[in-house]
Amino acid sequence: MAETVGPRLGVKASGGIRTAADAVAMLNAGATRLGLSGTRAVLDGLS
Repeated sequence: MAETVGPRLGVKASGGIRTAADAVAMLNAGATRLGLSGTRAVLDGLS
């Protein structure tokens, strides 16, 4: 999606992101924003 919309638009990944690994995978895939299902669990997984 990021390649299709170009650099002027961001891509939001949302739904089913429950772990830090999920979040990192979405960012690596080109997401610029995240909608998290379990913010606490994701943040705890980053530390």
